Amino acid sequence: MTEYYETIIVGGGPAGSSCAWKLNQQGKELVILDKQSFPRLKLCAGWITSRVMEKLEFTPEDYPHSILQLKTKMYVAPFPFSFGRCPTRWTDYSIRRIEFDRWLLQRSHAPVITHHVKHIEKRRERYIIDGKYECKYLVGAGGTGCPVRRTFFPHQRVQKKQIATLEKEFEYPQPDNTAYFFLFYSGLRGYSWYVPKRDGYVNIGLGGFSSYFKKSGINIHQHFQWFLKDLSERGLLDEQTAQDLKVSGYSYYLYGNQGKIKQDNCFLIGDSAGLASVDLGEGIAPAIESGLLAAGEILGDCQYKKNAISHFSLNRFWQWMIEPWLLKILEV
Repeated sequence: MTEYYETIIVGGGPAGSSCAWKLNQQGKELVILDKQSFPRLKLCAGWITSRVMEKLEFTPEDYPHSILQLKTKMYVAPFPFSFGRCPTRWTDYSIRRIEFDRWLLQRSHAPVITHHVKHIEKRRERYIIDGKYECKYLVGAGGTGCPVRRTFFPHQRVQKKQIATLEKEFEYPQPDNTAYFFLFYSGLRGYSWYVPKRDGYVNIGLGGFSSYFKKSGINIHQHFQWFLKDLSERGLLDEQTAQDLKVSGYSYYLYGNQGKIKQDNCFLIGDSAGLASVDLGEGIAPAIESGLLAAGEILGDCQYKKNAISHFSLNRFWQWMIEPWLLKILEV
């Protein structure tokens, strides 16, 4: 005997909770399945913009956890100087994902079941999950390893768009609220970041194309050590902390025109669809956009199309400025 819901969302991160939030506003029957209980650790720079808040209809004052408005500087190699404020189209903030994700999930008011999805099949117009749950609409929001993607979109991945990362979030009080983004430094086909958080935390990380690491013979750990040395020389990290830092890794995919994100009544959103911005690897805003758009199609308000999702974080002028480098790294 299965439990029926009109919509089942697999994954309770920002994409899944945003989709649930919009559906719940219209009184739709749904449930979120997630293999982990919240709050849970999520590796991420935790950089969001006012664009995200506009779409989810909240302000910094509404947010009950730590949030910091950022002054963001961007460095683009081979230029040795900063371009000043990172030229996004919105105001930038930092949050801690362990707090942010739980808050979004609670704010959706969606029922949540802790369940590790292992098997999904389609029978006529219904999707059956592990012989226990049944739905008309199925939304895959389970990140890079989403079981919905593996089952119904097995050839979705474009390997040259895969990003491998290393990062760490830890207590390290900052003198101010300046965040730093570095593009193409030390020959890296990718980017690195240093994002301060409120209450004495900082997130540092590095991401590069997996194909670059394979072709260059330089592994990601070597690049990360160069990055730590650079942060120490800039006075952003003391040498002892840099030596003792233990990092973790994961992978995700940048936005690309190839690959479907919808099939019948089955949708991929967020990292399961590979939607991170092609310039800064930003994942939260595209995740939320895709979740809201998928909900819009379920509600009959719009069509869920990949080209409706923003794939740049920088403004149009800066897209033009760095496009030659972007095209080069996207061809590795």
